[in-house]
Amino acid sequence: MPAEQDADQLSRRRLLATAAGATAAALVPGVANASRTSDEAHADLVLHAGKVWPGVSAGMVHGPAMPWAEAVAVRGQRIVAVGRDDEVLTWAGPRTRVVDLAGRFVMPGFRDQHTHLLGMAFGGAPADDYRPAFNCYDPKAAFEARRRTGQGHVHTHEQGETPMDQVGDGEVTDELKQSLLTMQDEIAKQGITTVVEAGMRDFALWKALVELAEEDLLKVRFLVRVAFGGMERAAERGLRTGVGNEWVKVLGVKNYADGWLGPRTSALRAPYDDDPYGFPRKGILFLDQDRADRDIARARELGFNVTTHAIGDRGVATALTAYERAGVTPADRWALEHVQVVGDDLVDRLAADGVIASYQLSFATTDARFARDALGKPRLRETAYRWATMQRRGVRLAGGSDVDVEVVDPLWGLQRAVTRQDFDGFPRGGFRRSEGLSLRDTLRTVTSDAAYASLEDHERGTIAVGNYADLVVLRENLLQIPHDRLASATREMTVTNGRIASEEPVSYPPDDAADCDPYPEE
Repeated sequence: MPAEQDADQLSRRRLLATAAGATAAALVPGVANASRTSDEAHADLVLHAGKVWPGVSAGMVHGPAMPWAEAVAVRGQRIVAVGRDDEVLTWAGPRTRVVDLAGRFVMPGFRDQHTHLLGMAFGGAPADDYRPAFNCYDPKAAFEARRRTGQGHVHTHEQGETPMDQVGDGEVTDELKQSLLTMQDEIAKQGITTVVEAGMRDFALWKALVELAEEDLLKVRFLVRVAFGGMERAAERGLRTGVGNEWVKVLGVKNYADGWLGPRTSALRAPYDDDPYGFPRKGILFLDQDRADRDIARARELGFNVTTHAIGDRGVATALTAYERAGVTPADRWALEHVQVVGDDLVDRLAADGVIASYQLSFATTDARFARDALGKPRLRETAYRWATMQRRGVRLAGGSDVDVEVVDPLWGLQRAVTRQDFDGFPRGGFRRSEGLSLRDTLRTVTSDAAYASLEDHERGTIAVGNYADLVVLRENLLQIPHDRLASATREMTVTNGRIASEEPVSYPPDDAADCDPYPEE
């Protein structure tokens, strides 16, 4: 990291800056203008001489950009000043840590709206599993993996269940807690400050996280969606949306409407164009309308925010109908996960209901290998991976990785989402480039709009006075480097709730992709 300065030298300017405080606040939005007593006069951390991108306001779907700044001051868990160096440095005192960024890029900490990180830790995943690695595409191995996944979906459906029905109630062990700490160490290095667990499958994970928070060992925030099969038990234990603290909190519950596009098990209104696996030609609908209606109504009754896995248009329609019958409004901020195949009628309903499209940054490039075969050219063109169309027509988007299906590294996801091309160059020209988002809009989906989807945009997701200090410092300015270098950028510091979570420079350039043939023989 850049060099630190003697804070005593900086504090001498406080009186001068205080006299000019009203003017500074008027000229530089975000500069704190509250009076400070002698005990409250200093920040714990000041980052200065940087390029501070505060993010984009989540106040509306097409939110305005916020003004750039040079410095940020943090006291406790909150941001107390944002603005020019000469103003923000007045917050420095004898015990303030002052960091000269030397022009480095600061932005809101990355948020991941869809992960299975807790499930990975529950299974004892080693540190390497959280680090991105590029594997050359192997068509035979990919075909077999999709077939096995589809067989699992068929079996679950035949049992009359969904993948979210089975939820355990294990005991907390030292091994589990250490596994969680290993996981958070790795993702903190990657600039991630908040993650959402998309379907917690064992209550031991909640108990372990609460214990770690009480022991003051957490440095990444965990928002938990309980898998639907555990909803009643969660309610019996007093859990509902909003229960928790600044480190561990219940976001809601997750239901599961249909399968996946790869194995041709996501539920479609019309049959798939191909039939490589012999599964039902319109996919699998885990939730018929009656059950979906009952499930969602019960979730509302118990006080849970709701999201539902829904990839195909039939799955999306079923979930949306259940939401509408439960009286969903934009104020609820309910969501659908993936939302990969949606016609105009469904886009209009998403926008009208205020239902958030929780999309995955890497899915379009991963699915480019098989989406045309599965859907056919016309349906692909008219209904699939419509991130830009949805945003343009008023649908809020929140971005995530879906680790461990994809890698968690947000920079890998950003590059794939913006270029619409994988690191090996597939496909030529990018996949459905017209439906790609700009880099700023994509960043918004993993900062302020992800905070909106988690009911936290009033105090997180942007760098603003009064917000919690969730920040990441990068060596490169993401908004200026070529898009095909985003994945190679270096994270140098992560701050979560005002706590420095990582200072280890980390970069994971996908160099191995250069040795891959993007068009291997089938």
